[in-house]
Amino acid sequence: MIVNVNAIGIDYTTILPELVVTGTAILVLILDLFIPADRRRILALVAILGLLGALVASIPLWGHNKFAFGDTVVGDSFAAFFNVILALTSILTVLISPRFLRARQLDYGEYYVLILAATAGMMLLAAATSLMTIFLGIELLSLALYVLSGFARTQLRSQESALKYLLLGGFATGFLLYGMALIYGATGATTLRGLALVAGSPTAGGNALLLLGIGFLSVGLAFKASAAPFHMWTPDVYEGAPTIVTTFMSVATKAAAFAAVGRVFVAVFPALQYRWYVPLALIAVFSLFIGNLVAIVQDNLKRMLAYSGIAHAGFILLGVLPGTPDGLASTLFYIAAYAVMNFGAFAVVTSVGARGEETANINYWRGLFYRRPFLATTMTIFMLSLAGIPPTVGFFAKLFVFRSLVVAAQTANSGQFWAPLIVAIVMTVVSFYYYLRVVVVMLMTPEGEVTEREPVGASMGTVLAISAAATVILGLFPGVIFDWASTAAGVHL
Repeated sequence: MIVNVNAIGIDYTTILPELVVTGTAILVLILDLFIPADRRRILALVAILGLLGALVASIPLWGHNKFAFGDTVVGDSFAAFFNVILALTSILTVLISPRFLRARQLDYGEYYVLILAATAGMMLLAAATSLMTIFLGIELLSLALYVLSGFARTQLRSQESALKYLLLGGFATGFLLYGMALIYGATGATTLRGLALVAGSPTAGGNALLLLGIGFLSVGLAFKASAAPFHMWTPDVYEGAPTIVTTFMSVATKAAAFAAVGRVFVAVFPALQYRWYVPLALIAVFSLFIGNLVAIVQDNLKRMLAYSGIAHAGFILLGVLPGTPDGLASTLFYIAAYAVMNFGAFAVVTSVGARGEETANINYWRGLFYRRPFLATTMTIFMLSLAGIPPTVGFFAKLFVFRSLVVAAQTANSGQFWAPLIVAIVMTVVSFYYYLRVVVVMLMTPEGEVTEREPVGASMGTVLAISAAATVILGLFPGVIFDWASTAAGVHL
């Protein structure tokens, strides 16, 4: 049999960011064999240079729509938007990792290999235009995160979190694969282009096999996005995993999952919006209720932020519900805003938690303004932004999502969009309690005399300063990022 290679559409520039990150991971793996244990900072430097290379390689994709490798991947503004978020998140993670890893006696070279492998999987997921590449991207990022969750190999809680993540992740993968199989059986296509043609036909809305497949696919993606009621792994894994790993996965995994959600539901199945609206709306409402209400009673800061992440998954999903590019643009802006403020919040927890996991208890944070004023100040900025208080970027993230629902309700002259909007507004007010509680605790007079102020460290201080500044500046000038998000949301298949 003769294979027409030209028909496949081989174009390595389309997946150049993924290739750069993968190549860097292999290079770090080889260098780890020769570099002494006391000089592993070099591995972090190589990882950062590779991620910067991927960031640069993503820029030429902006404004293009290049399909390659048999329509299984695409290089477009949507992929470039997520590549930038994922690369920057990984760079900041690697920057603050060496000090934390040394303090916790976890300074092993394979850590950087796993971070790079997870990043490559997330980038592939953002560029995927085939059910096969979506699955490959999810599995690549998942396998790396399973190992990272149990990276503190001598701690029982870390091993427990890895086991829970592995078992529940495998269960969710079953739903994902079964959904893909049903979709293929109903349409005879695996590429998103082929699926879009079938979904646009008048009979697609009555295809029970297709609708059931979409439902199972939604379960798998909702699991990765930490959306309720498929969220049960999130609090335990976030608490048990090393804090630096939680910092990375809390932002990057959610961004990659919603990249797939946005491309599948808004670009492929917009004609079936009346079919998938109710299930996704219920997932969003459940996430808002469970995330915010359970976060109120949490005394462990990592678990509180985990439930907060579940709630924010609900907010992000609200922008997908209208099934329009304008709604998707608000979702993309929210993801960018969430990446900045949530990464910063977990970075503060990472800095405080270098001494041990018991520092995640909120009682330890009493009087932090007196002991470590810089950390307390930046944490206050992140808490206010996560709550959605102006002039932070979190305020505009919620505002744009709410606006997309109002516009959709007025355009469709339908009341179906008002219910999730009202729930979101009420839950936003509820969230003020547990976010502002952290600020109040940090302002309390510390027990005992403050004798010294611990240094933050140059890398951690730089990362926190950048995150805090971005949280405020993007809140003052949100139009720039929203314009980029609007361009990226114009997904074409």
